[in-house]
Amino acid sequence: MEHLVQDLAPLMQEYGYAVLALAIAIEGLGIPAPGQSLLIVASYLSVSGTFSLPSVLLVAGAASWLGNTAGYLVGSKFSHVVEQRGWLKPASVEKVYRFIDKYGVMGLILSRFLEGLKQLMCLGCGMAQMPKHHFLVGNTLAVGIWLTVFGMGPAYFHDEIGQIGLLYQRYQHEFWAVAVFAGLALCWWVVRRRRPAN
Repeated sequence: MEHLVQDLAPLMQEYGYAVLALAIAIEGLGIPAPGQSLLIVASYLSVSGTFSLPSVLLVAGAASWLGNTAGYLVGSKFSHVVEQRGWLKPASVEKVYRFIDKYGVMGLILSRFLEGLKQLMCLGCGMAQMPKHHFLVGNTLAVGIWLTVFGMGPAYFHDEIGQIGLLYQRYQHEFWAVAVFAGLALCWWVVRRRRPAN
């Protein structure tokens, strides 16, 4: 965490909210950028008063939602151009398609926490012709959860963030396996409760 702050704090301090918004928005278009890292640094620096946490969350949330939606629209309208020009590797497109087929709307939420998928997911949802209302619901939930974890987390767990980061890095696959299992169990429970009795 200290290295991240040391590397990116000067960028945030020089360009402020504009660089935060730009980096996060272009990630939604499938372009790699340090959006999430800048969000973490901005949240971390808000503790010292360098930035306003509500402003960081508002800027990051709006940029993420709009950038993701733009990525979805580009994928939906210009998927043939993206494929013909070879802007995305066929293996990457196939990986995203498989992920969408397997997890659907839940995949939008999960992808925010998986490097390599989060940048391509919204573009991929558009290319896979995911229904608009499914995408909008998934995108809104994904942005909200992402902001809670990476926008509020560093500010509220300022002193413990280094240890938490190391723990997550070491056990991220196990963490998401448990999260997916819990999510599926919750969905199964809701469906069973709504099913009429015979």
